[in-house]
Amino acid sequence: MKFIHTADWHLGNSMHDIDRQKETEQFLAWLRERIVELGAQCLVIAGDIFDTTNPPIEARRQYFRFLASLLETNCKNIVLIGGNHDSGALLDAPRDLLEALNIQMVGSLGERPVEELVKELTDASGNVVGISAAVPYVRETELRRFKPEDAVDFAQSTYSGLYSAVYEAAEKLRAGRDIPIVATGHLYASRLEGRPENDEGRDAKEHGMRDIVGNLGTIPVSVFPEGLDYVALGHIHYTTKVAQNPKVRYSGSPFVLGFDEAKIPHHILAIDLKKGAEPAVQKIETPQYFKFLRVSGSVADIVMQLNQLKNAPAEKPLKVEVVYDYAPGVSINEALESVLEGAPFEVVSKKANRTDTLTADSFSDDTLESVDVLTDEEVFKRLVMSRMGAPEMDECIQKTLDDYLPLFRQVVEEVNNETGSEEA
Repeated sequence: MKFIHTADWHLGNSMHDIDRQKETEQFLAWLRERIVELGAQCLVIAGDIFDTTNPPIEARRQYFRFLASLLETNCKNIVLIGGNHDSGALLDAPRDLLEALNIQMVGSLGERPVEELVKELTDASGNVVGISAAVPYVRETELRRFKPEDAVDFAQSTYSGLYSAVYEAAEKLRAGRDIPIVATGHLYASRLEGRPENDEGRDAKEHGMRDIVGNLGTIPVSVFPEGLDYVALGHIHYTTKVAQNPKVRYSGSPFVLGFDEAKIPHHILAIDLKKGAEPAVQKIETPQYFKFLRVSGSVADIVMQLNQLKNAPAEKPLKVEVVYDYAPGVSINEALESVLEGAPFEVVSKKANRTDTLTADSFSDDTLESVDVLTDEEVFKRLVMSRMGAPEMDECIQKTLDDYLPLFRQVVEEVNNETGSEEA
């Protein structure tokens, strides 16, 4: 069976208020061409189809137009799951219509039986070529029914129970036929390729992911039954294997979703899969409509770098983030005013890099130009320190931050989603 694995489209995303409609149109047209060219029989989108729970109308139109465009191809199976940024209810609403078009949608798990997550995949002639086991992003409340009584680690035990139940249902549907099973997931796995062996994914930013969701932590590769022939994952924004297992992979996002992701290549994965065999995986780099660049250093260094950019030929629309070393009495806006006049690029973000010791007194620093130069997490850290009366960072403060930062990130995500909904 030949299929394409992709994820984390975040349609409707407007990073730093950049209009990304043309970029999305370019990618979707390119993806359709690759599907036809490669003879893909199935497309798997592993969650975070949209950027917010109530995406803009145009983002929804792009999504449905693209799905409709595949009906004319030999790609007769589309497997879609919801991610943590998606509204499961929104995705599931047209499920009956999508199923009539042979499009499998599992926006959320809810209380539905695992048997509803598995489906036969067919080729253009109607022959069954595989089984899909479509598992979406799963919330803690949904996982509780899979928790063993003697469980010690909630996340590991419940995910193991969920995937074991799904695999059992898929095996029953396979009924001994020589066809592969493709499972999906939208979660945060540990031991990603390119990271240290002992890394458990505590630093989400280093994984090209904006946030850790909830208290589920990272999931070991052992939760996926050996009998699964491929596990298509979403949630991490760069392409990687999990625990060096060639069958468990993140495709990554096809788009740059943050300046920390600007230098890494973005891909879709083309998979040739047979039952019981190692998958043949082709990484195909996606075209980028924009060029994103982070410029950092002292204010003087940044002025020099931006002046050099003004004289460089621009092959694509260039979006720039400025990360400057904070210096009392120096205004980044004033320093860049003349540089940006008539520039063939746009500075969409400015951030201060403070090398001085983080203290609770930082909030009273009159020389700060704006709280906008601080990240949400840095503001939160300073508030915690101020609340606890700590003059500087210590072991106790760090432990408190480790306990509460995941909750803070979840709240920030929910607020951002609600804000996106109101704007839509």
